[in-house]
Amino acid sequence: MTNIELKNKLLDIVNNYKTIYGMGTWGWMVTQSAIDRKKKESSWWTSSRVKTISKVIDKGYFMFDCVGLIKGILWGWDGSNKIYGGAGYACNGVPDVNTEGMLSRCKNVSTNFSNIEIGEYLWMSGHCAIYIGDGLCVECTPIWKNSVQITAVANIGKKTGYNSRTWTKHGELPYITYEEEKEEQEEVKQYKIIVDKIPVYTNSSNAKNNKSSVGTWSKGTYYIFNEAYGMINIAKTKGQAGAWINPADNVIKEEPIEEEKPVEDTPKEDIENTEKEPVTEEKPSETIDNTPNEEISENEQPNEEIEQDNIFIRIIKIIIDFIVSIFKR
Repeated sequence: MTNIELKNKLLDIVNNYKTIYGMGTWGWMVTQSAIDRKKKESSWWTSSRVKTISKVIDKGYFMFDCVGLIKGILWGWDGSNKIYGGAGYACNGVPDVNTEGMLSRCKNVSTNFSNIEIGEYLWMSGHCAIYIGDGLCVECTPIWKNSVQITAVANIGKKTGYNSRTWTKHGELPYITYEEEKEEQEEVKQYKIIVDKIPVYTNSSNAKNNKSSVGTWSKGTYYIFNEAYGMINIAKTKGQAGAWINPADNVIKEEPIEEEKPVEDTPKEDIENTEKEPVTEEKPSETIDNTPNEEISENEQPNEEIEQDNIFIRIIKIIIDFIVSIFKR
């Protein structure tokens, strides 16, 4: 196993598995029989601690202690439902030792943290972890989250959003090969949140089941740190773990469009009543003279009277002409 493979395995456990601290374990499934066994083996298993761990019996949790996390991975832990989560015991050339025993087997042990490499063993009295780069490590501890978790190495510097611890020494494990982490040839993938607020979770399982959200993140573009079971771990800082989201939550829901009501046919009688304007009787034009005959002006006479006048005039003229002709004789 290389140091990079060890780092990735640790991050896989942090991001994709439910864990809890249990002294003397290296990735055991949390069951009643496992708890009963450990109660007999160690005084650490007090009634209050047993009560806390018993709350997650048969809920898919795995128990580790600090050095058990490292030994479990080196012994082949794979997160299966087999005994010890699929790990062996004291195999692959890795003995069953405590934190001090593991340090004594390390090479190039140093108190100078300026040259620490990914995958190195971190040690302080009674506790240990593995350095994963960028000032961070993975450890299993009963404080803070009471689980396998990422914390900051205070010897290098504190980091916003992470609990920090100051370590005493670091060294190279003899059971893995150390190599430089190859820079990614491809550009780090990014993910764009288009909704105003999206719920975030501590692991992919909770994100998948929309269970136990730990808050919301605003719309924007983030780095993709990891993907599992269709869920995505997005981060604000490139190369660092962030929070898990369910892509199904990143969908803008359209408001339902109301169907237009069909236009009702108006009965023919109603159309006639509503569409036709009422006909208004036209008033007689002012230019039309409807004055009755008896109201004709005095200068105007009926045709019969005019004809009679003409006859009378002709008779008078004849008489005058006759009288004139007599005198001429």
